[in-house]
Amino acid sequence: FTGNAPSSVSGSMPVQFYELEINKTGSGTVALQREVSVSQQINFVAGLLRLNNFNLDLGTTGFLTGESETSRITGANGGQVLFTTTLNNPSSVNPANLGAIITSSQNMGTVLIKRGHQSQVNGSNMGSSVLRYYDISPANNTGLNATLRFQYFDAELNSFDENTIVFWKSPNGTNWSNEGFTTRNTTSKYVDITGINSFSRWTLSSINNPLPVQFILFNAKCMGNAVLI
Repeated sequence: FTGNAPSSVSGSMPVQFYELEINKTGSGTVALQREVSVSQQINFVAGLLRLNNFNLDLGTTGFLTGESETSRITGANGGQVLFTTTLNNPSSVNPANLGAIITSSQNMGTVLIKRGHQSQVNGSNMGSSVLRYYDISPANNTGLNATLRFQYFDAELNSFDENTIVFWKSPNGTNWSNEGFTTRNTTSKYVDITGINSFSRWTLSSINNPLPVQFILFNAKCMGNAVLI
C-alpha cells in the first residue's frame, strides 16, 4: 500500500495476504474493514495500519517487521493481532515479533498471543493504561516461573510518565492487580517482570491510576509500627 491517501481492506469474503507492506506517505493510513490474515510478513516502511475493530491473524507463520514510532499497528477502537505458536522452555522468545518477549523453564505447549491497542479500564469504566495490551494463553498455564518483557512505543504511552509505569494483570479484562515490575528501560522502551506463575491479560499503567475495582469498604488496624489494611 503506497501513496498519501487513506486505503482500506474490505470485501465480502475472507482476505488473506502472503506478504503485506505498509508504505504510506504524508497522513496516509491503511484501515481494515474486515478480518484479515497474513501468512508471512507485514513489513512497515511508513504509515499506520489501523485495526479498526477487526482482527489481524498471523496464523502460525506470520510476523511483523519494521514497526516504529511512525509506522506501526494501531487500534484505539478495538481489534487484535493474533499469533499461535508452541513454546517449550523458551528463552527470550519474541513470537511473531509482537513485542511480548517470553522466558520460562517450562513447556507451555501451544500458546495463543493476542496484542491489542485499546486503553484498559476496570469494571466501573475507570482508569486507563498504555495503548497496548497482551492476552497470553498457554495450554500449560501453571507454575511457569516466567519472565515477560513488554515492549512499547512512545506514541502508545497515552500521556503516562514511562518512569512510573508498572505491570497490571487481569483474568477477565475487568478486575486488575498491580504486579509491579522488575526492570525498566526508557531508552530501549520496555518493562520486565519476573516470577510469573501464569499468564492472562497484561498491560502497563501507573500505580496511581485506578485500574483495580473499587472497594465497598476496608478496615485498618495498628500492628506494631505498621498499619494493616
